[in-house]
Amino acid sequence: MRFLENEVDSLQRMQLTDLARAFSGERELKLEFSYLAYYDANVPAVGVSAFWKDYDPETAMSGMKADIYLRTLGSAWYSDAEAIRTYLAWTDKEAPQPELAKQWFALGEEYRLEYICTRRRPGMLRAFEVRRRRYGVYYAAKAAMHGGRQERADALLCALAAYCCALPGGEGLQEAEATLESACLAAGLQQEKTERVKAFPGLVQRLETTAEAAELCRAWLTGWDQADLSDCRSVYFAIGPGSGSGEAFPLSYIGELKRTRKHKPKGSREESPAEERPEQGERLPAWHRDTEKREDSLLRFDIEQGGVSSRIGDHVREGDAGDQALGIVQGASGAADRQEQGDADERRQRLGSPPGGHGGSAGSPLHRKVHAEWREAKPAEDADELARYRALVRAAAPMVKPLQRTIRLTLEQRRTEARSGLPAGRLGRKLYQAAWEPLPRVFEKKREPEREPDAAIALLIDCSASMYDKMEQVHLGVTLFHETLRSLRVPHEIVGFWEDADQVTSEAVPNVFHVVTDYSRCFSGRIGPAILRLQPEQDNRDGYAISEMASRLLRRPERQKVLLVFTDGEPSASDYHEEGIVDTSEAVLSARRKGIDVISLFLGSGGPIRDTDSIAMRNLYGRGTVLVPEVSELGPQLAPILRRLLLKRLQR
Repeated sequence: MRFLENEVDSLQRMQLTDLARAFSGERELKLEFSYLAYYDANVPAVGVSAFWKDYDPETAMSGMKADIYLRTLGSAWYSDAEAIRTYLAWTDKEAPQPELAKQWFALGEEYRLEYICTRRRPGMLRAFEVRRRRYGVYYAAKAAMHGGRQERADALLCALAAYCCALPGGEGLQEAEATLESACLAAGLQQEKTERVKAFPGLVQRLETTAEAAELCRAWLTGWDQADLSDCRSVYFAIGPGSGSGEAFPLSYIGELKRTRKHKPKGSREESPAEERPEQGERLPAWHRDTEKREDSLLRFDIEQGGVSSRIGDHVREGDAGDQALGIVQGASGAADRQEQGDADERRQRLGSPPGGHGGSAGSPLHRKVHAEWREAKPAEDADELARYRALVRAAAPMVKPLQRTIRLTLEQRRTEARSGLPAGRLGRKLYQAAWEPLPRVFEKKREPEREPDAAIALLIDCSASMYDKMEQVHLGVTLFHETLRSLRVPHEIVGFWEDADQVTSEAVPNVFHVVTDYSRCFSGRIGPAILRLQPEQDNRDGYAISEMASRLLRRPERQKVLLVFTDGEPSASDYHEEGIVDTSEAVLSARRKGIDVISLFLGSGGPIRDTDSIAMRNLYGRGTVLVPEVSELGPQLAPILRRLLLKRLQR
């Protein structure tokens, strides 16, 4: 079960995801919101602490960015995974207080990584200052709470955390130091050990590696007098086996951060030692800046590395007899199976998908197993279906005719209206401007007539199971949409979409696109009754559907391209919950960057729309969201939207 109130703004989530991937170097890194911030290289995934959800947006954003910095720049590059595994194995087998030992080490490693991040990237200091201030107050309160409950280990750990937060900036340092001394005294630590605890942050900050920090924690915790100190009962810090890198950098490393070494192009060869090279029957000496020999020849054949290519070069030189050597250095690429590629392109064209994949969503990891199934609606032949559609047309007529009249009047006004204030043309009526303007613009011209709106509009309809009580009114809205655009000769497409949950497997996720009418048949009078075949089905994968429809719209020649989406809530499909919200928002933003106007009509279930629903839809579609509280109001709401869209280009 998901709670909408706990979900994060999709734009904010995308920003944090991009930030995490940029610092970690992991293109497939997942972002999650959890109890504690973490980094797991095995997934790979990074967690942002839910601690920040109750703060104001500015503070919360700074705190979440600090979590990202700490885990993706610190843990991902400077924490040693092997040292962490070794230390955790020691805590499970030999440590007197395993939970205290784990959290003590996690706190020390976190403090060490924070110093590395701010040292390597001073611009991160502001976010970490916000993080330290908030956590300093939090840990001080927790230390007092545990002290009152006689939970000495928890109180000592929280007091040390509050002391670490107060050290860099000095704010509340005396109070934090007094709290730490009180916790050490309650735990039965002698003055000498109390001073060592106070020196712990400074020592761990200067350690080069995670292994040194682990050794320091092991030595300290083993030598303590444990008479008055039990194990921790609460968890404030956590570190796991995957919280690091297999090739961690030391503190002193200041070079470039690279996840892996650059791979050489296909066809390149490693340079082998001279004694291991086989005898060559014929050598082709050439001069190159990377070689020591400078003999006259083909000038190309001593380059050590390069990709496979059949291209020789783009320059001209005089040929000679040595060109016969070209016969032994031909490219290795083979001929493509053009017949197979042609068949694949033909299948994609028939299904409506562009060559190269499923539109803009093919590269998303969420859609690697998803494939589209395009189903075309057949013309109506049932008399009952025709009668029902005629009733819908009569019901929509009071809204269709005024809309048609408005568009026609605007076109006529556009044809007769004159453009004034031009430097050339026929003289206008405002000649008095020539009295004081040095270069008066007193001419005018008639506008070129507009025969029809230059637009292509696609209507995407959510056919998920939750639409069961709204589909009848959706039929009326779609009829209004179709009849209006058909009478104005505006190319349009109507498609219902859903995910066939019954056919979902571990290898294939079918998504059905039921095409009521496409651009080639939208002006036919026989296709309208097919609207009634749109029925509630199963799940909905909105981001994938929007990407597919956007790719179809981009192939249209019209200047204005519009995508309308009828939906009643957030996407919900197989492995497509929180990730689906971000994916849908990304698909909408991608379509808008390509010049497509994306507008969502949220269909309520009657009564006022909840604030959570309103916020969720605006997170997905931004300002292009129209909220329809009652489905019966869909027609009156749709008419002004169509008018505004169709007149948008005409009024420029």
